Amino acid sequence: MYLSRFGVKNYKCLGEIDIPLTPIHVLIGENDAGKTSLLEAIAAFHASSEDALSNVFPAPWRGRELVFHGSAEPRIELWGEWSAREGEKTASSLSIFRYGFPATFWPRETERKCETPSDWLDVDGERKALRPSGESLQQTGLFAFNQGRNIPHVDPAVLKAISSLLKPIHTYAFDPNAMAIPAAIDLDRKFRLDADGFGLATLLADILEYDAERFIHFNRQFCDFFKQFRRVRVESEQAFKRKAWKGSSEQAFKRKIWKGSLTDWDMAPGKGVYFETHDGHSVRAQQASDGAILFLGFLALAHMPNAPNLLLIEEPENGIYPKRLGEVIKLLKELVTRAEGVRFPQIIMSTHSPYVLSFFEPEEVTFLSRPPDDPAGPVRARPLRKAPNIRERLADGFYLGELWYNLSEEDLFGEP
Repeated sequence: MYLSRFGVKNYKCLGEIDIPLTPIHVLIGENDAGKTSLLEAIAAFHASSEDALSNVFPAPWRGRELVFHGSAEPRIELWGEWSAREGEKTASSLSIFRYGFPATFWPRETERKCETPSDWLDVDGERKALRPSGESLQQTGLFAFNQGRNIPHVDPAVLKAISSLLKPIHTYAFDPNAMAIPAAIDLDRKFRLDADGFGLATLLADILEYDAERFIHFNRQFCDFFKQFRRVRVESEQAFKRKAWKGSSEQAFKRKIWKGSLTDWDMAPGKGVYFETHDGHSVRAQQASDGAILFLGFLALAHMPNAPNLLLIEEPENGIYPKRLGEVIKLLKELVTRAEGVRFPQIIMSTHSPYVLSFFEPEEVTFLSRPPDDPAGPVRARPLRKAPNIRERLADGFYLGELWYNLSEEDLFGEP
């Protein structure tokens, strides 16, 4: 099953948004149009099943900073709908359901606290509250269930099925240069990547150590797509240990990675990634293509023992040669939508690239914008499939990215 709709109300710049989603989906819009805020809301929604509400929203914040400033009430609402993929057999009788909760924020500017009166589950049009008696308002009923609490009047098998879908997800803004760097062993990063992908070598080593057969399957699948390689391997070597950059900003730190200057990093035992060609040559990851490294990272995430159901990707085009990026996008679409093999996570990504958009259909794209007559007003979301004549325009030989680049929002949707 996948997240087929998502709704959010009054989070940051978002007013009231209800959008259909696809197994791989793209968010587009100008800067400050709410793309990152929407990804944050999706991530917080999923994290609520395993943490208190005050911890699921990205810090720092206090009081009612996260509530849309024009809201009549000091609360936000989050909900999702899941549907079975075409031809998919589900583990329970559920083929579609909705789950959500409101979160009310305390007014004191010195506190970081929010509560929910109850989360709810909607199956076949019947809504049930999931609040166990005596449970803290600072956590959802689903979180309490995952902690072993009983939820009255709700089938535990249904709650277990929901918990398998609503679990913490991964958010990345991959940098292939960071991903290729040999990484020191770090127990805090076991079966994880940093947000920019650093730690890929140790993630592969974790998969190999956990299940050699799984790693063999991963290797075979990668080489099926990149036929110039015979296998991928990880080797023990002195590697780089990430530490906070002591310069002026995070961007300065990232630029240091992009330039390949690692002289200020600590060294420790770790792992490096190598590609082996059919004629026996070995290619260090730092000498391989960005496209191969990016795809290796996505594929590794899908082969983790507890793979995420959903990946959030911010601007995959950053720093990537367009042709290589196109290859990666096409491979991801193939893996996400296919019916057999390793189940690949659902992907929701944001982009500013018309080139990336050209690989998608209108149903797979949502346009975020502010009302032109109210720049401070709430962001609205418009599925691109609702743009009049969009199919006719594509049939005339235009790519979706071309239409977005050359037409205004009013031109696309027929109204401001």
